Order: sequence, then structure tokens, then C-alpha cells
Amino acid sequence: MHESAPTTATTQVPVGLLTCQHTPYLRQFNTTVLSCSKKPNKQKLYEVQLQDTILFPEGGGQPCDYGTINESIEVKNVQRVGTSHVHHTTAPVEEGIEARLEVDWKRRFDHMQQHSGQHLVSALFEQPEYGCDTLAWGMNATRCHVELSKAPTPEQVQEVEDRLNLYIRRNYPVHVTFTEERPATLPKDYVGPNGVFRVIEIMQDLDVIAAEEDPVNHTHKEKRGLVRLDYNPCCGTHVKSLKDLQCIKLLHQEKIRGNNSRLYFVVGQRALDLLQETYQVTKDLAPVLSAPGGPETYVDTIVKNQKAARETVKQVKNLLKEIAAYQVRDWIAELKDKNPITTQEDGKSTTAPYLIKYHRDDVDMDFLGVITALLKDNDLIQGQRVFMLSAGEKKDGGPMMIVGQSDEAVKKIATEVSKLIDIKGGGKGRWQGKAKSWQGLDSAWLAAEALVHAESA
Repeated sequence: MHESAPTTATTQVPVGLLTCQHTPYLRQFNTTVLSCSKKPNKQKLYEVQLQDTILFPEGGGQPCDYGTINESIEVKNVQRVGTSHVHHTTAPVEEGIEARLEVDWKRRFDHMQQHSGQHLVSALFEQPEYGCDTLAWGMNATRCHVELSKAPTPEQVQEVEDRLNLYIRRNYPVHVTFTEERPATLPKDYVGPNGVFRVIEIMQDLDVIAAEEDPVNHTHKEKRGLVRLDYNPCCGTHVKSLKDLQCIKLLHQEKIRGNNSRLYFVVGQRALDLLQETYQVTKDLAPVLSAPGGPETYVDTIVKNQKAARETVKQVKNLLKEIAAYQVRDWIAELKDKNPITTQEDGKSTTAPYLIKYHRDDVDMDFLGVITALLKDNDLIQGQRVFMLSAGEKKDGGPMMIVGQSDEAVKKIATEVSKLIDIKGGGKGRWQGKAKSWQGLDSAWLAAEALVHAESA
């Protein structure tokens, strides 16, 4: 908190009895400004206390509301401090005046849909036939989730989703009531106003069910009334009946913390937005996948494309092996002519210092590995010969191998190369590294040639 500690908290309507909580559909509201900080806080916002508010302070897993005071001053945050409420504004507000509040209704109604939807989702999964208790829940800008005590089966998830949307179609009522019993889940700093605590009830309408079962005669039968489907303490803003949820879509699950499961879901407008986004993606994919038949043909098309891609990769690898073989064949002829193997007095074979440098833009480390294997197979890595191999586009860099029988010769060239190219690597006999770009490669070649010539002088 900034300097405006809630000294006037006794004159505020406490959290739990706020207008935003008992009349959540109210979009505009007049109230009195009790105090305002003289200076902005670290977030460059002023801290304002109002007598009452239609802007919900963050709590119970529900983000705060946004809105305006007197049309021009934006409210960027609303926080609960005990049972007090503090509005964080973009400009100071004069104390003692009557302020006109307006809530960002799109954000508010979205939060109402998600929060009431979570109560309904949790209520159904906690039924004995599923036995999945809700341990926590969360809401972000696009998705919500409940953390369940165990993972329901895919069949159970589908069954619950069907029941959720059935209850929405039946338009069961949502009630706000109070209890004197303090719920264990409440924050320690929250004291219920007047010693009572707010509870949200979702009621099951037995007369609606009777009308479905007997559309003709149900009006002549005795009224069955309401029975409780869900009863949970909550400070949030909620819809007045389930029809305002529109629909609920259960998404995927993630296993977390032992046997717990995090189940994602969207409610109302978020479900429609997700449908639109998904539809647009599938529509955009049709030309990319060359699947004019639409989403129904995507799986078959992707399977065919993957098969074709694997065949192409196989063909390319075979062609690169052939290219590598032709290249090594050329080196065999070159070395036979310019760097022949000689036999020393002790019977060991050797060669004069000699450098072969090679770079190809359109290959990778696998190709260099094929070349290195062919060099070994053809017994070309002998004496003072050093092979300096690299791959990749000039601007992107790529792998480099420096191979030779002489560790000393390889190390000298690698050390010189590292001075001229932005590259990191290591190894004995076969030095291997990766460059960020091939800027300086020509200079590295010249430096390597100079070292080899110095050895042969």
C-alpha cells in the first residue's frame, strides 16, 4: 500500500456487501470519494478509496475489474485490503466529491461467465459418480482451469460437458446467500461483514426437469421447487442464471502434482472466440496442406505429406552420400598426385604437411560426418594431412570439422580459425565446432594455409 492507508475504512461499504457483488449487472454508479493519495505509487497510479463501488477488487481467483471515474480517469487496478477496497487510478480524484463510476462491461461479463462456469464445473465433477474434488482454479485472458484431485476419464469428461450444457439450457438460477460459519478457504485477513460470509448457490429446478419428462401434464402436478446443486463461499461476481453462461467447452487435461489433474475449459464468449479462431486456422490450413476437401481430409493429407517428406529426405540423404563419395574420390586422386604417402626408415607411413579445405552451403553436420567416415574408410587421414570441412549459409553459419592424424596440427589450425571466425568448439584429432556466421572463412583458410606452409618449409 501507498501512503493512503484505509483510515476511513469504517465509512466504506465492506467487501462482501459491495454493489458490484450484490448487483453485478449494474454498469454505472455514483458514489462518494473518501480519500486519494497525494502522490502516485510505484506503478504511477493514485490510490483512491470510494464509499462503495461497482468495480470488483481482485480476489477468489477472479481478476479485478477495469473502468473509469467521471469518464476520463481510468481505473487500472482494484485491490482488497482486509474488507476495504482501493482503486488505482491514472489521475488523482478530488476528495469529497460524488464520482461517476463505469465498469468495463466486456471484461466484467467475461469474468462473470468464467467464474460462475467454474462453480458449475466443480460442482459436477465433485458428484459421487466422478469423485473429482476441486483443489484450486485459475483464470487468465483466454483459458480457465480447475485442479482436480484425480484425472477423470475421457468418457467422464464428455459426460460432464453434456450435463453442463444441459443445465445451461435448463437455465438453473444462481443465488447469493450468507452464512455465519467461516469457510476454511477464506484469506486470513478477511473478516466477514456483520459476522457473515457470502455464499454462491446454484439451484437445480425440478419443475424444469418435470416439464422435460412430461411436457403435456407437468403443469397439473404438484410443484417440486428447487434443490441445491452447488453451495460454495465466494466473493466474486456471478451471473443470475445459467443461461448467461451460453455454453461451456471442456478442453484438455495436464497431469500435475501426483495424481492431480489440471483441466482447462472456456465459457460463453470465450468458447465462441475459440471456435472462430479454430475455424479460421483450419480454413487457412487448406491451401497450405493442399487439402481442398477441408478439415475432414486434413489427417489423410498430412499422413500422405509426411510419407512423401520422409521419402524425399531419404532420397536427399542418398544423393548427398553420392556427392560425398565423388568428392572423396577427387581427393584420393589429388592426394596421390600432390601429397603421396611415404615410408620412413622405421617403417611407418607419413606425408608432408598438406591442407584440404571444403565448404558447402546446402549441407549440415550429417554430411560432414559422412565425408569424415569416407576419409577413414579410404585411409586418407595420415601423416601431416589436415582436412578443414564446413557447411551452412554464410549469414547463418553452421558446423565445422578439422580432422587430422596430428593432434598438434589440428589444434594449431583450430586456434587460428577461432581468432578469425565467431566459432566455439573443441576435440582432439577431430576438432568440431559451430560458427554463428561464415564471415571471415576466407581469411581463416588463408591463415590455415600459412600454418601448413610454415610446417613444410
